Amino acid sequence: MIQFASVSVWCLVLARLASVFPYLKTAFPALKNGILRPSRQILYTAMPLAVFSLLGHLLSSFATSKIPVSLVHTIKGLSPLFTVLAYRVFFRIRYARATYLSLVPLTIGVMLACATDFSTNFWGIGCALVAAIVFVTQNIFSKKLFNEVARAEAEGSTYQGQKLDKLNLLCYCSCGALLLTAPVWLLTEGFFLMGDVWKDGIIALSVGKGALDHGALTLEFIFNGVFHFAQNILAFVLLSRLSPVSYSVASLIKRVWVIVVAILWFRNPTTRTQAFGVVLTFLGLYLYDRTSMEDAAERRAKKDHFRRPSALLPVNVLNKDASKANGHPLSPNRAGDGKQYIFPGNNFSSSWLPPGTKQESTWEAGDSASKR
Repeated sequence: MIQFASVSVWCLVLARLASVFPYLKTAFPALKNGILRPSRQILYTAMPLAVFSLLGHLLSSFATSKIPVSLVHTIKGLSPLFTVLAYRVFFRIRYARATYLSLVPLTIGVMLACATDFSTNFWGIGCALVAAIVFVTQNIFSKKLFNEVARAEAEGSTYQGQKLDKLNLLCYCSCGALLLTAPVWLLTEGFFLMGDVWKDGIIALSVGKGALDHGALTLEFIFNGVFHFAQNILAFVLLSRLSPVSYSVASLIKRVWVIVVAILWFRNPTTRTQAFGVVLTFLGLYLYDRTSMEDAAERRAKKDHFRRPSALLPVNVLNKDASKANGHPLSPNRAGDGKQYIFPGNNFSSSWLPPGTKQESTWEAGDSASKR
């Protein structure tokens, strides 16, 4: 709950600073639009992400209480595989075989690097698995929203009050998650803490060895909120530039980097299995980097080109005599004959297909059978 509240507060503070110091909008593009006023459309857009965020955090916390943290991160290491599977099943985007193969050593390497203990608790493993699926769904949904904003900006149309940029999406998503978390917090901790304050006038803390006092605990909360906000805004910026699959791969590297820093900084002991997992992870990252840039499916997922399939040529002409028109005017006077052409979708753009797209990647289901 503290994290959601901190993210919301920092979004409002930075938006206010950007309005007082306009040069911040140029230095940080995420601040250029400020915080929009609440509306039904904004809430309709942000609430699904708030639900995803709340479910992901609750499931992750419950899984951590039942199974070791290393096992939770091991299960979350399956996120890239879940992402490519979601694109294949729901959006009919098939990645190249080399991309699928590169994810195998990458995922196995992260699982070996994180695997230090194992538990057979069914509920903990199940919650960690569902949490990974929830975060994958959140990433795909967020990517679609970012692409809609990018298209609106590219076309020069206004999207104020309709489509949310990164700062607004993060702010309203955190506010929604905060409101949804409040009842859970009250039932689990809130009423107990308020009763303690009502009785003693102060929240009693543990007096055990290594326990923090009120000042140190408040400082910990502040640092946690600041870094959580920075992580979220950087994640949104990264997701807007990458496909959800590449973003999941970047999240895997983050987990491996934490392990490597812990080994070097805290001099934690490591096993041969973990060392082999780190090496295998970087090998998989190299293979993925070599194959993903040449994969047309990766470019389609990044630019969201699977949303509106449309023909590249006009299929209708506003002409009373339709028998004389077959996709182009038959008037002998070619200069200004007054006829209008309609392209499907009303938003045709020559950049609909990314450069290097193969013909096979644009086929719909069943096209390959009809070609035979």
